[in-house]
Amino acid sequence: MTAGTGPRGTGQGTGPGAGRGRDPRGGAGGSRRPGSGPGAGGGAGGRDPRAAARRERAAAAKAAAEARERRRRRLVVLASVLGAVLVAAVIGIIVQTSREEDKPVVLPAGATGTDHGIVVGNANAPVTVDLYEDFQCPVCASFESTTGPTISSLVDEGKIKVVYHTMSFIGPDSVRAANAAAAAAQEGKFKEFHSLLFENQFERENSGAFTNDRLIELGKKVGLTSPAFVDAVRSGKYDGYVAEIDDAASKRGVTGTPTAMVNGKTLSNDQLLPDAFKDAVNAAG
Repeated sequence: MTAGTGPRGTGQGTGPGAGRGRDPRGGAGGSRRPGSGPGAGGGAGGRDPRAAARRERAAAAKAAAEARERRRRRLVVLASVLGAVLVAAVIGIIVQTSREEDKPVVLPAGATGTDHGIVVGNANAPVTVDLYEDFQCPVCASFESTTGPTISSLVDEGKIKVVYHTMSFIGPDSVRAANAAAAAAQEGKFKEFHSLLFENQFERENSGAFTNDRLIELGKKVGLTSPAFVDAVRSGKYDGYVAEIDDAASKRGVTGTPTAMVNGKTLSNDQLLPDAFKDAVNAAG
């Protein structure tokens, strides 16, 4: 090994021990003999390579400790920020829920299923499917796009009835959409409007996809033009009902959307795909 170099790179000096990564046990001279004074070695300035190595190790340990402390401080700051955001979100949900619960519970037509869910299909169908969805949930939209046609076919064949629980935990746009869906149910247009809402999600949640004005415009596409529908959308007539649906879902153990139950049994994520969903229905019926 040449002076000033080592296994970890090129050194910063020319004397023994000046290079980073040198073997502290040897070098091109400069190792002190026992009992010799400073400068008695043969290297540049007589520096002890072992002492230099110790200094380097100490410096490296100090640098590592400082880096750990910087990382720790960043994590503390990040946790504080996330905690503040979470607290704000929880407070917002509590305030929003309390405001909705202040309103009377008005049941729309068709709200005859479990926990007042809206029923689509033959009431005497052998299999009951409970669907918990939020109109802003992108996974719900994907589920409706892929498995929705299978569900519609099973309804048309009389094999299932579907009880829709229109949840609203994502935020204000969800509340407005669920209220409008209840108003559509009152007009006998729930399924058509339900599908239309999922087809018209925005990429970002609570970014204005479901303002009252837009919901009224979307309603026109499926023939919802009556003053009763418009008034119900603008006044939040079914907000109390929407809050009740969320509360009942929570009590039933629903923790996310979409959640599907077949005769009361919750399906796995894999069973939300068309063939597996149909298999689950056939096994239940």
